[in-house]
Amino acid sequence: MTEKAPRPGQATFAAWLIIAGSVVLVLTAWQRIASLHTLEVQEELQRVLSEPPLSGTGLSLESLKTTIRVLCMVAAAAATASAILGVQALRRSTSARLVLSFLAPLVLIGGFATAGFFAPLVVAGVVMLWLRPTRDWFAGRPWLPATAGQQSRRPDPFAVQPREGIDTPAPPSAPAAPPASAAAPAPSSEPRPDKGPGPYANPYGAPLATAEPVASPYHPAAKRPGALIAASVIVGVSSALVSGVLLLFSLIMAVAREEFFDELERQQPDLDLQGMSQAELATGTYVMTAIAVVWSVVAVVLAVLVLRRLQWARIALLASTGAAALVLLAVTFFNPLTVVLLGAALVTLWLLLRADVQAWFKR
Repeated sequence: MTEKAPRPGQATFAAWLIIAGSVVLVLTAWQRIASLHTLEVQEELQRVLSEPPLSGTGLSLESLKTTIRVLCMVAAAAATASAILGVQALRRSTSARLVLSFLAPLVLIGGFATAGFFAPLVVAGVVMLWLRPTRDWFAGRPWLPATAGQQSRRPDPFAVQPREGIDTPAPPSAPAAPPASAAAPAPSSEPRPDKGPGPYANPYGAPLATAEPVASPYHPAAKRPGALIAASVIVGVSSALVSGVLLLFSLIMAVAREEFFDELERQQPDLDLQGMSQAELATGTYVMTAIAVVWSVVAVVLAVLVLRRLQWARIALLASTGAAALVLLAVTFFNPLTVVLLGAALVTLWLLLRADVQAWFKR
């Protein structure tokens, strides 16, 4: 793949469409979450529940608000990753284009809960990355506009075709062979010393060309940067901590839910659950635990692949960590204890973007 190949205008437009649409989608998702408790939004949701197709489902207002909140968080996380990967797509990263294709369904599904049409714009930008001439640019093939290619292949109707035997000039005659006496010198009768075959002599008489060693794109002997090891360790520890805590809360909700809430009300009598019932809080905990566990497993797998020197895994881990940092930033306003996890995510991003780590992947 040549790095000097010019970028098609369609690739630039698609990448910036992904970046801009993702940024606006993140803002609209958090604005939607922040406005769920307003009277206007609650009246709108009540009207939606009273009309088909949700009128006969038995879905309550709080359950619908919880669903919208979860979908908005999924959309915000996927859009954050898409914005980061859109920048990598401008640099012709094939792995970024592949990860964007996997994130497109999450962006589209989560975007249904936001008040806007920016999710389809992001998906449209991802689709444009797989169309020509952008597809040829990512593959390293020379690309040309369709009109230029058609003009180069179109025959000229006014071109004069040469007639055989009349307009075609005769080929030049071959020069006469030299006499036999001058063709080759007479063999000398003096014996020549036999120096023996060379180190790279061909047994059939013709010398062999010395082959230069081919540089391998992968050097196992290259030392792995310590910053990369530290980033992978932070990802593993943070993922295990988050998954373990949420799994513990889910177990408590499943086994001793009433005792937990009774103790919580005894310690904090003025605790405001914002109108949510215990069952709805338990359902939200289960959903968040499932998302966190799957996310943590994917992050740990990417961290292992990064240690094996896979560039696409590093880009995917950057996108995953950036999305996690955005989610933790929003959660920090409600629970200041998560600032530790937010700091770990920011440190991981800094370690993965260090110059020595990037140089190790390019060797």
